[in-house]
Amino acid sequence: MKHLIVAAVVLVAVSAFAVIIVPSHAAASSIRGTVYWYDQYGNLYPLPWVQVIATGEGGVTTSSSTTDGTYMMWVPAGTYNVTASSDPGFIAESHEVTITPGGVAVVDFNLKPSGEPVPEYPPSLQHVMLVVAALAAIVLIRRRQRAMPMNSQ
Repeated sequence: MKHLIVAAVVLVAVSAFAVIIVPSHAAASSIRGTVYWYDQYGNLYPLPWVQVIATGEGGVTTSSSTTDGTYMMWVPAGTYNVTASSDPGFIAESHEVTITPGGVAVVDFNLKPSGEPVPEYPPSLQHVMLVVAALAAIVLIRRRQRAMPMNSQ
């Protein structure tokens, strides 16, 4: 009897999830694509970790490209302005796309380098890093001097 009750509860739960989940995903739309860039030799590569933003009537949806340059976001049907950006190294690019209910829009980007250098540290920390490097060099030089045996004459 206990097995029959457990089986009935599981059947009801699975049926409820099927009724609730399946129609909601059937009407969902998606925007996906790949972000590319050309290097200085003209070779095409996927660009990882780019921020992709879709702005539409339903609000703003944000996604980031993966290590292979691809991205995907679930959005309600409608018209979107999709923008890919990777500051400060690349110039942002935008495309407008209209998606039907349950549709898939493929939007690929080809970002161009901006020529602006990518800083390793904020300008305010560069002086601090220089002082830390100088102190580390002084400590290493003194340790080596202490470790060197004195020449006996």
